Amino acid sequence: MAIVIALAGAYLINSSHGRIEAIERVALGGSLTPASGSSRPGERVINVLLVGSDSAATLDADDPIGLERQGERNGDVIIVAHIDERDGSAALLSIPRDLWVPIAGRDREAKINSAFAVGGPAMLIETIEQNFGIPINHYVNVDFAGFQGLVDALGEVSVWFDQPARDWNTRTNTSQTGFQMLEAGCQPLDGRTALAYVRSRYYQTLDDDGVWVSEQASDLNRIRRQQEFLKQVAAKAINSGSRNPFVFDGLIDAAIEHVTLDQDLSPALLLDLGGAFRQFDSNNLQAYSLPAEFGWVGSSSVLFLNPDQSEPILELFRGAKPTDPRTVRVEIVHTAGTGADADALARSFLIRGFGDVRVSPAPLLHSGIEVRYGPNEAGVAQVVADQMTDQVRLVEVGGLPPRSVVVAFGQPLASDGSSGAGTAPDDRTGTGDAAEGDNGVDALGEGNTALSQSSGFSAASCGR
Repeated sequence: MAIVIALAGAYLINSSHGRIEAIERVALGGSLTPASGSSRPGERVINVLLVGSDSAATLDADDPIGLERQGERNGDVIIVAHIDERDGSAALLSIPRDLWVPIAGRDREAKINSAFAVGGPAMLIETIEQNFGIPINHYVNVDFAGFQGLVDALGEVSVWFDQPARDWNTRTNTSQTGFQMLEAGCQPLDGRTALAYVRSRYYQTLDDDGVWVSEQASDLNRIRRQQEFLKQVAAKAINSGSRNPFVFDGLIDAAIEHVTLDQDLSPALLLDLGGAFRQFDSNNLQAYSLPAEFGWVGSSSVLFLNPDQSEPILELFRGAKPTDPRTVRVEIVHTAGTGADADALARSFLIRGFGDVRVSPAPLLHSGIEVRYGPNEAGVAQVVADQMTDQVRLVEVGGLPPRSVVVAFGQPLASDGSSGAGTAPDDRTGTGDAAEGDNGVDALGEGNTALSQSSGFSAASCGR
């Protein structure tokens, strides 16, 4: 919420300095990592750990979210917000609460959210840093009521629903959060409904035959909904809070009662961030989830980190720029006649700093070279294309892990340089659709258990 306040209006932060000082603080000096590099405004790279804690002590007694949770304080949502003033970029990394990891200071492994329950923010910060190498510079905690207050201060936040939806546990025939949306389309959510929506772990949609269908990968899809909702919140906070002092005051009121900051996250720093990102477009906010695979520990369902798919994302949150080759995972696939070219390109990529490059044969139908990327990741593909001297065609496909690119060597080009894929001979790069039956997922030879970048959240103009 403190980050949302910063984005909402730098000049209003300046006039509200005293009230922001009233927000509760926690001393974490021994656990937080000082920001590396330059400390000058405009050149800083900062990671803020955002924890949504599921203490229900401040909710209404009849709120279904609070049932059987009164007074508990667990880490329900764990997000690292990455702010890079060097290029004005921002990104979110959601860490699944059920991720199975070694817990800092304990000789055991457990779900990562247990670190917060057992040892508070200090143990969670140390667990994140030790397992992922991500420096945590600041900390923000928001409880249930604080999230509701944030949404209510904005009036409401709209979400697009392709189909009617609800939260419903088929094993108990009850709703855990009370969420229910019986109308499709663009729907406004107040604070209470929004909280029920983003917390739903038993999310169902109503199909065309009138049957309620439970979604698969519930935890990862819940992360997707949370991230898309946060984008909507940021957009509305920027558009309304920066222009309306009454909205801004409502944000601060919610923060004073329900937010905890680390002792060094000062109003001056929030003011600097608000100024640096006053023109930030929330559509440019990149959202990632740590790629993970489902598994079991005893009778408990857990998630295990996929280290190969995670490493490029982690490099970004360790401070590498989005254009750094270390932040891109490359798979090179080739036909029988282009293996030597593929091997030569792989060696070239390794020399240039790409950390994970793999080569394998594949039955490809197209001609020429395609650089394939996932939805919203054209910039990632361009990092790869910029390192190639050959004429290539950029193709968006579905199903690729985040920050992963497939370079597909198809049939050799004809003698006149034509590719058979529609790229003009004098263009080094082009864009288009993948050939039918050749969509990049098969070329990778693996499925994507990570959060899909193509979320199905049709936000187009909803709530903007």
